[in-house]
Amino acid sequence: MIRVQENNVKVAMFEYVQSSPGQTSETKSLESPQVLSLLPPFKGKSVLELGAGIGRFTGELAREAGQVLALDFIESVIKKNESTNGHFKNVKFMCADVTSPDLKISPESVDLIFSNWLLMYLSDKEVKNLAERMVKWLKVGGFIFFRESCFHQSGDSKRKNNPTHYREPRFYTKVFKECHMHDDSGNSFELSLISCKCIGAYICWVWKKVNSQDDKGFQRFLDNVQYKCSGILRYERVFGEGFVSTGGIDTTKEFVAKLELKPGQKVLDVGCGIGGGDLYMAENFDVEVIGIDLSINMVSFALERAIGRKCSVEFEVADCTKKEYPDNTFDVIYSRDTILHIQVSSLFLSLSLTDDFDKPALFKTFFKWLKPGGKVLISDYCKRSGPPSQEFREYIKQRGYDLHGVEEYGQILKDAGFDEVIAEDRTDQVQIELSLSLSLSLNVCTIWASEANFIKVLRRELDAVEKGKDAFIRDFSKEDYNEIVGGWKAKLIRSSSGEQSWGLFFAKKK
Repeated sequence: MIRVQENNVKVAMFEYVQSSPGQTSETKSLESPQVLSLLPPFKGKSVLELGAGIGRFTGELAREAGQVLALDFIESVIKKNESTNGHFKNVKFMCADVTSPDLKISPESVDLIFSNWLLMYLSDKEVKNLAERMVKWLKVGGFIFFRESCFHQSGDSKRKNNPTHYREPRFYTKVFKECHMHDDSGNSFELSLISCKCIGAYICWVWKKVNSQDDKGFQRFLDNVQYKCSGILRYERVFGEGFVSTGGIDTTKEFVAKLELKPGQKVLDVGCGIGGGDLYMAENFDVEVIGIDLSINMVSFALERAIGRKCSVEFEVADCTKKEYPDNTFDVIYSRDTILHIQVSSLFLSLSLTDDFDKPALFKTFFKWLKPGGKVLISDYCKRSGPPSQEFREYIKQRGYDLHGVEEYGQILKDAGFDEVIAEDRTDQVQIELSLSLSLSLNVCTIWASEANFIKVLRRELDAVEKGKDAFIRDFSKEDYNEIVGGWKAKLIRSSSGEQSWGLFFAKKK
């Protein structure tokens, strides 16, 4: 046993943890299943529990694991844990400080590292050092799970001494995402984010140790090029708080109204961005929403926006082409300006998606995930038939987009099995609704002036940015301002000429 002197700082931390609200047996019984449900399978595996405390999760882990090492820095606490869970013969108890260099865990010896409210008691440097050591201890293919409070303390109990660090979730995501290690043979390893979810006021992360050459190219492109954190905040300034898609809350309200949501329904948002649409649906229609996005940065912002909100929303980093849900799970699948990334150019196919996965395959998957009577609503960038101009071609390539005509897009949905497919060109001031009939012919149904049309929205957004030029440059930079203004003007030129369009698609599963 590595003994740790219970100095005043550590005792203060111990007393703080013990006095924290929300630790009643009733709360524990409600939270424990939620936390355990997020863990990858660990039956018969080796588990390292850091900050095990008095054993809130030790017994639950021991029931499934092959062996558990429960570790805590307070000797009296780990002894209490041992008195409670010592009857599990597959558990060893250790008094040790996770930040101590004297703590020796064999490299690549652990299948699952589990910690619950530990990192917030460590300094930034200690978190970074511990993350690097975790990667070394973990087997290739092994997992790290941790749950932390972020931004502020839970509960309303005021304390004179609070030793915790209530950080932004992005801090933890960045630290673990940047962990890399090499073994004696020169092999390189890193952590891949498997899930990141909000449970109440807390956030849970699951990471997997993978070979550095494992395929994450498109995710890196999104997080390091198109959707850097600064870029996301820049887009949010244009689209409105919580949004990174065309029209922000205004188009969201109009499109969601078409879904006729009912309390208790389950909604999947594919490409949820920073979560504004999901929070709007959950708070205003009492539906359960799962938002998934391949961008770690996007989901990190979404989780931050969700903390403390009294609605049923989960956000998860996931690739929609690889994610699995049971058939007939959702009442609605919703996606805003995201599917344009699927079936991308050959450059990005080699980086991210399997060669045989494209929009038709994805829409067939959507069809399976929807319940009978379920609905799908998608908005997306489109293009006119024929080869694009050189400028538009370069834009498409740089963004990694795969664009189709509005009519063709609707046909893909029809071919996937959907009925009552409606494909609307929402580009210009006057819109024509195109409805795919059962005979697959296109019929013009009606013409009307719509609020949610691309050109009108682009002009409104551009006007707002130009009027707020000084504030925008102050908060970002002149280069950012010029990029946004130049990008919006280019989209207006392409859209006005008919080269670029914006489609809205609605369909049902019988």
